[in-house]
Amino acid sequence: MSGFNLNEGRYRDKAVPEDELWSAFSYVFSSKSKKDSTYKFGFLKSIIDNLYNVDSNLRLTFDQLFGKFTEIYWNLILKYDLRQKAVTNDNRQTYLEQILHSSAEKYEIREPIPYESLTSQMMLDISHQVKIKCKRNVVGALFEDTNRLFYSFSRKDEWIQINPKMYEFICKHKVVIEKLNYYEWARFLEKVNDESKTVYLLTKIDESSKRNDLSVYRQILFDEFESKNCFYCGKTVTPDKVHVDHFIPWSFIKDDNLWNLVLACPTCNEKKNDKLPDNAFLDILIERNNKIVVKSSSTYMKNYKSRTLSYIYGWARMNGYNRIWKPSGILLNTEKRSNNENEITS
Repeated sequence: MSGFNLNEGRYRDKAVPEDELWSAFSYVFSSKSKKDSTYKFGFLKSIIDNLYNVDSNLRLTFDQLFGKFTEIYWNLILKYDLRQKAVTNDNRQTYLEQILHSSAEKYEIREPIPYESLTSQMMLDISHQVKIKCKRNVVGALFEDTNRLFYSFSRKDEWIQINPKMYEFICKHKVVIEKLNYYEWARFLEKVNDESKTVYLLTKIDESSKRNDLSVYRQILFDEFESKNCFYCGKTVTPDKVHVDHFIPWSFIKDDNLWNLVLACPTCNEKKNDKLPDNAFLDILIERNNKIVVKSSSTYMKNYKSRTLSYIYGWARMNGYNRIWKPSGILLNTEKRSNNENEITS
């Protein structure tokens, strides 16, 4: 497999047309890219799910990436019992499958449970084992398959650094790239698994990323940062009757970050659902986040930049999240100004 034994690599820093960037991903999804297992698909998903956790240099650590990688495969392998490579004569499993099955035995997990049900220590232990084994092959292989345009990496120092041109390209076309990855991943799984296990494959892959229990964020926002009102309609909320809402839908970001979480009354949360809020709320959220940055430790808002939030909002719209929502009966500042100007001129 080309690139699998590389210890480090540097992305090609040159002006590249979008066609060449598309070509880099097309190769990964084609039959020309050698795949003995689904690792490349899983590692690509791990990067995409971590897009908005990069630092100021667009770096992601192996701990971030293989933490997500482990989470994805825990659910696919143990929860859904999906093989990740073709059956061999000796019925040998991938290193990843061996690690996850032995971890389940180690922690005496008799029935399949979601990854989010594990303790933090279990997650750290298992993801560390996965990182040590899987970083040897998949990081260099995906680097080479994307024609050295995707990222730089160091296996020794355990990081990747995404090419800025590729980063913007992926953000603009995130949903399409995700769907292509899921489709080819599902095709591979169909070939190596019994038909009885391949029902709803695309859904299983998409939902392999866990959604955390948001109650801890509810307490942080309500108590520590005194969010006592619905972010959208302003209605007073109480701890027992308030929802935590992903401002930019979770289905787009696939991560739980405090900078994207707000408290909402049940009515607003249910009506907003998977839609983007009106742009006026973006300014309010940026202002709120700036206050949290000042008041809180960096752990709550790690790598947060207000301009990045604005970019993500725009990228979500580019990716088809164009149903804009606002609470009925709520007059936003922009509308108030417009009404005042009409009154003055009439």
